[in-house]
Amino acid sequence: MRVVILGGSGAATPELTEGLAAWPGGIGRRPPLEIVLVGRSPAKLDLVVGETARRAAGLPGADVRVTGATDRLGALSGADVVVNAVRIGGLTARTFDETFPQAYGIPGEETMGPGGFANAVRTVPALASTWADIALAAPGALVINLTNPAGIVVAAAERQSGLRIVSMCDSPATLCETIAARLGVPVGEVRTRYLGMNHVGWWVPRDRGELDATLDLAVGQDPGAVAACGAIGSPYLRYYLHPDRMIEGQRAVGEVRAQQLQRLEETLLAGFAAHGEGLPRRGAAWYSKAVLPLIDAWTNGSEEPLIVGMRNGDWIPGLSAQVMTEAPVIFPRPRTMQHLPAATLPPVPAAQLAAHAAFESLASAAVAGQATRSELLEAMLANPMVTSWDQAVGLVDTIIASGPT
Repeated sequence: MRVVILGGSGAATPELTEGLAAWPGGIGRRPPLEIVLVGRSPAKLDLVVGETARRAAGLPGADVRVTGATDRLGALSGADVVVNAVRIGGLTARTFDETFPQAYGIPGEETMGPGGFANAVRTVPALASTWADIALAAPGALVINLTNPAGIVVAAAERQSGLRIVSMCDSPATLCETIAARLGVPVGEVRTRYLGMNHVGWWVPRDRGELDATLDLAVGQDPGAVAACGAIGSPYLRYYLHPDRMIEGQRAVGEVRAQQLQRLEETLLAGFAAHGEGLPRRGAAWYSKAVLPLIDAWTNGSEEPLIVGMRNGDWIPGLSAQVMTEAPVIFPRPRTMQHLPAATLPPVPAAQLAAHAAFESLASAAVAGQATRSELLEAMLANPMVTSWDQAVGLVDTIIASGPT
């Protein structure tokens, strides 16, 4: 199986091998793999390919071969699976996303709020040629998107290219595992009651007893707020429930996550060059908890529910058919995905999801083409974290004037 990872020169990529060593369902289900890491910087790519290949050399089971390429179109030829992990603008751009909203009284984040929108404005046009290359060179491949903000990126990509793309995220997987451990039930049972959109999703308990037993598992969210919601939200819901607390925390720390990751990347790349041991981890859980389980289920079939992001259709009632939603699926046979019925959200999460979906619909339509300032303002004003016209104007003009490309 040829797996091509676009943006594969990221310093977190060698952690992919941890997931390969613990292949879902057992090593016997893992096919021989040719993993092609695609990056733009030959020097950085060589370091990451070398480290990933070194770690893969000792893996049990079927052969795993790791190579690198800077020619994207050539690398995509014959791909069975394409993973898009490109970060347009790198961590410098992420720093911008996480900082500029603070001047308008809004916490910064690369997927939520104005920061996520700035990321989309920069990312969607830059990826248009990527989707075109995939459609040309690997039209039958399973295409998995990791690039944020995933919902807007994929909805816009489908408008631009006609590809059918799924997104995967480790956040729902981690939350469901934590809830299953607390309740002492199989994780697949928990996944059947998760639904929402990327980073805006909830697990719906069966009764008040399950809710009370799991209130504290909603990371960064006040238990009283979680009780009022009646469901356990993704960690990112704290940006909607507690924006005041989030911005206070950011201002107190004085440093955003992107700046921390820049230092970590420098450390890791230096360690790869020196073939060092005991290096710090990026914590790239998206490979072991999301990407590889999907590849396994796609390849072998699986009745184990997975949380997959894809075009809504009529999956979650009340939302546009075109927005990207996340809910459980199974694979009754290889390459055949079947939706499971979506749970019913309580009133407060349902209202929050509807508002977020309306924003993403406007945002994906705006950024998929040559967005005008008025279209950007319309989408920004619909963002649930933006509470005034003056904020929207300042935020959009800052993105236009200062956003890195």
